[in-house]
Amino acid sequence: MKRKLLRFFIIMLVLLILCFMLYQVIGWNVATRRYQAHVKSLLDKQSNEVFEPGEKIVYTLRYMGLPAGKAITKVQKISEFKGRNVYVLTGRVRTSDFISLFFEAEGHVCSYVDTERLHSLYFHEESQASGHRKNKKTLIFNQQDLFLQIDGGEKVRILPDTQDPLSAFYFLRLLDYEKINKSYEINIKGRKRDRTLVAKFHSKEKLKTPFGEIDTIKVYIHLKPVKATSRHEISGFVWLTDNKKKIPILVRLKTKAGPASFLLYDLDL
Repeated sequence: MKRKLLRFFIIMLVLLILCFMLYQVIGWNVATRRYQAHVKSLLDKQSNEVFEPGEKIVYTLRYMGLPAGKAITKVQKISEFKGRNVYVLTGRVRTSDFISLFFEAEGHVCSYVDTERLHSLYFHEESQASGHRKNKKTLIFNQQDLFLQIDGGEKVRILPDTQDPLSAFYFLRLLDYEKINKSYEINIKGRKRDRTLVAKFHSKEKLKTPFGEIDTIKVYIHLKPVKATSRHEISGFVWLTDNKKKIPILVRLKTKAGPASFLLYDLDL
């Protein structure tokens, strides 16, 4: 009886490994089948703006190589905040239905970015995970006097042109990667901890995707806290379309908790 059980578990383990390997090969293609023609037509579209209202990008998330959830970023509109014209950016992340059976997590962020100076003026975050209280945080950035205010109370010093976590993701698309030896440093403030995102051109690459071969700029990124150990650092690569829009097609990260990736799933411009 014990031998039969052992044999059964070995067979199941082998099947699981084979399924994992198969998913690595065809998973992205299968997941995006419904949107491939639509996304491909938009990726070939010419534009004079890097991003503009109406843009929506959907990513499928993988953790340790397995599907883990979905992320959606949007450029909602251009509005006004404290006398400045701003891009209203939003992002939402949620665990997949399967993962949610064991652990459910969801987060929503909103960012106001100055349309002229391209730095953050406002950031709001809401997140909740299984077994934890709902977390809310609102930051108001005073870029002139170099401080941010947390939830209308405590004030914290910031560096010039500080970004919030969402605006930094969009700011990557505005950098000039033609300067091959240039390394950019982006100051990020999400709460009290200061972080620096280093971005540097790595190479130009034809990336094979479900939407065909795409000319991309491969950028090395390294996120590190200003005052913390290397355990808190994240590094990896992001592949941007090699055109005016620089749309992130693929992001691969190495984190303390394991490898994670964002793969383009759907797109509206």
